[in-house]
Amino acid sequence: MNGTHPMHPHLRLLRRRPSGRRATGVALLAAVLLAGCAATAPGGGEVTIKRDRYGVPHVYAHDTKGLFYGFGYAVAEDRLYQLEMARRSGNGSVAEVLGPDFVATDKATRSNIDPVSIRRQIDALSADDRAMFEGYAAGVNARIREVMANRDRLLPREFIDNGFEPATWTADDVAMVWIGLILNRFFAGTAEVSNLALLNQLKAARGDAVGMQIYEQLRWLEDTTAPTIVPRGGERHLASAEPGDAALAPVSERAAADFRAMQVARMGLAATEGMPTASNAWVLGPSRTKEGVAVLYNGPQQGFNNPSFVHGIGLHGAGYDLTGLTPIGLLPVLFGTNGTIAWGSTVGSLDTNDIYQEELNPANRYEYKYDGAYRPMTRRTDVIHVKGAAPQRVEIDSTVHGFVQSWDLANGRAYTARNTWQGREIETMMGWARAAQSRDWSGFLAQGERVAASITWFYADVAGNIGAVGLGRLPRRPASQDIRFPARGDGSMEWQGTLPFSANPRAYNPAQGYLASWNNQIAEGLRADGANFSHVDRVAEIHAQLQGTGKLGADEIWNVNKGAAQADLNARYFVPFIVDAAAGLPAGDPVRRAADLLARWDMKNRAAPGAEVYDNQATTVLRAWLGAMSRRLLADDLPPAVFASYANLGYPTLTPRGSPGSVQPAAVAKLLWNALSGPASGVPQRHDFFNGKDHRTMVRAALSDAVAELHTRFGPDMAAWTTPVVRHRFSRINAIGVPWAAAGEEPELSPYMNRGTLSYRVVLRPGALDMCSVAAPGQSGFIAPNGAHDRHYSDQLALFERYDCKPERLTPAQVDADLESRRTLRY
Repeated sequence: MNGTHPMHPHLRLLRRRPSGRRATGVALLAAVLLAGCAATAPGGGEVTIKRDRYGVPHVYAHDTKGLFYGFGYAVAEDRLYQLEMARRSGNGSVAEVLGPDFVATDKATRSNIDPVSIRRQIDALSADDRAMFEGYAAGVNARIREVMANRDRLLPREFIDNGFEPATWTADDVAMVWIGLILNRFFAGTAEVSNLALLNQLKAARGDAVGMQIYEQLRWLEDTTAPTIVPRGGERHLASAEPGDAALAPVSERAAADFRAMQVARMGLAATEGMPTASNAWVLGPSRTKEGVAVLYNGPQQGFNNPSFVHGIGLHGAGYDLTGLTPIGLLPVLFGTNGTIAWGSTVGSLDTNDIYQEELNPANRYEYKYDGAYRPMTRRTDVIHVKGAAPQRVEIDSTVHGFVQSWDLANGRAYTARNTWQGREIETMMGWARAAQSRDWSGFLAQGERVAASITWFYADVAGNIGAVGLGRLPRRPASQDIRFPARGDGSMEWQGTLPFSANPRAYNPAQGYLASWNNQIAEGLRADGANFSHVDRVAEIHAQLQGTGKLGADEIWNVNKGAAQADLNARYFVPFIVDAAAGLPAGDPVRRAADLLARWDMKNRAAPGAEVYDNQATTVLRAWLGAMSRRLLADDLPPAVFASYANLGYPTLTPRGSPGSVQPAAVAKLLWNALSGPASGVPQRHDFFNGKDHRTMVRAALSDAVAELHTRFGPDMAAWTTPVVRHRFSRINAIGVPWAAAGEEPELSPYMNRGTLSYRVVLRPGALDMCSVAAPGQSGFIAPNGAHDRHYSDQLALFERYDCKPERLTPAQVDADLESRRTLRY
């Protein structure tokens, strides 16, 4: 699997050019790369960077500053333009180089960061910890100096196209990438304002009593049948306040829309309604593997971008000896192994965020009521520099709870956000970074206790132990607080400290022999404001392949990914209902024939050979039925705007701006399942969406509607009822709308695969670990000024498409045996 792959026939918009930075620059760098000569820089330390034949750098140094100097240098060598745009996305300075279209993005970013607090936290670090930040920044700057000294060959083309140059980095910039692109994107979500807006709409349309009944069937606190990561029936760790009377003012449509717009600008469309749900993982103990060792698989779904959101890295020295992958610009290596343990993660589901509804002074909107008196808000004024336009001032206001997210002047209110990780951003980062040095479960948990943001960590070790733990500082909320909605900001709903780490859910060597997640509920008893965890959950596609008493080999464990990625995530729940409802119809009836198509289907969405359509008409039938059933069941009960919000049926779509992202069962699918399950539902069904009608009759009627619709669209021949495939695009636009590649640099594969941004597997054989990974398009994002692409720009695309992986080199001997280049730096 080593070497350069040929151009793949399914790629679009990506032209292979003569080899780029390391290929065209051989004459320039040959002595350094091949002979290992030292590149000079100020100082007396020495760093060696070795790259394997996929371009993955392994950094060797004796001290922390040197190790992270090499880390920053290597990333800048591969991804300098992406790194620059990650820095600007993190600190809110995109408009300075890309113009007025990005002012709103910069405002949203700046409105949720406190640079003074971050600097204070960095200053409080030990000298060794601070050296990580300073070393990384110094390494990036060293590469920038080299690039600018030879810009005609080394400056990435995107800088030239956009008319600016890379800026010098500081330790604060390193921190801001972590906060802006990771914490504020993956860990700041909440549905509390949208929940309040929904309740207001339902009560206005159906009255208070019925409106609340319907609300509780649209947004529930807990489904007692939802699959959990920590197996049900074990020790309960979580505690949540019971719903109380919040006595909140209503939220205006404008304020709710403004709040959502702020979240979209900061987090992206996929993460606006509560917690992001976009990663999977499974870890198996020795009792479940053919080799009798622990195996960890992780598929973080952090978007499909070009360059990839993640890159490979090896760090060796100063207490580290790891190989793994991590998002652009981060110090912690979030995914990997150190030879004794392996670790991974999926976004967590613990409720560490609250929104406060602040009552404003009618005479002064910048004062809010707290403890019986009006207090002035704290105000910070930032200036956003804008390319081609005048600078813009942005006023950033905050209360004792946090930054203002939206104003509702019509109701005399403002909404502020509070997160348990605020003020602990750097401590959270350091816990994640130091976890890679752990040698056992207890050491792993000790670092996890430092992590204040909600994340689920997965663990395996060479002794055969496996585990998972839900991290995040859990607020101790007052009993009167209903976590579904904003808390009152008047001082009556303040957190009473935080729960001890022992309250966080975890599992270690469970009896079932494995643990699995696709961002589903962490443990029974969990209550969250917007997760809507349900019996209908895509993790079922993973459990279906892992459950039972059989043992799996390493390849079979890897291939669970393919089975899950191709699954139609709605099918297993509704095909049985449809087939049963149509069973009494004559065999030749078109409705019965449509049901028979579903009955014969393996419930996978694959491309037909040589065609750009899916290979089974059943997928077309199911999608049409879901739409028809939704209309029959819900359209008469929900206000039109609310019903329209459930139009998404849970299938991938391509937009001009981005890739399909991570697909999960539709929100409406959960409502349909609960209604069809009736008393057996894990969510009490107090409002009858069927209006007394027979369930089977309505299911059959919806299928008849679907058949009629498809007959009109395609004609009577069911063989023509095909659905075009959605292609798998690697977007040049990141999750918050900022480009980090040149126009036209968006490779595509066919069809879309519902899998990780990266996929990796670690087989923890004592003394003989094995790790493989794939993170398409490639390790490098470098395009030379003449348009030439680096040889590692897209050499993982073919692996990605065929669900393959490349071997990771874990030991010095393995790295040397697969060596492409070696370079020594002085700092």
